Amino acid sequence: MTNPLLVEAIEDQFIPVLVYNNKKSDERLLAHFKEPSWNNPVIRYLDAQEKDLTPRKELVLTVPKTAQRMVDSLRSANLKIPSWLVAVAAPARRNEFEQATFAMY
Repeated sequence: MTNPLLVEAIEDQFIPVLVYNNKKSDERLLAHFKEPSWNNPVIRYLDAQEKDLTPRKELVLTVPKTAQRMVDSLRSANLKIPSWLVAVAAPARRNEFEQATFAMY
């Protein structure tokens, strides 16, 4: 999470919470969120009622894929999605496009 645009999205659009999966002090939180101990890295996007905005998924490790999950979560919550975050997520969706059109002025 060192990409400055992801950091900005995390700080401006979300309330980040870190739960360690291998520390006794976080055992209660792991149980609360039904997360296994010593699991793979997971970023979950929850609403105020602690319901997942997007399905839980492990090992989302690239900047574009993480940004795309952020976009999907904001869309699911009916919140405004910054255009720059959509641009960061675009490479994660490259297989969805058959052609691109570029305008020149």
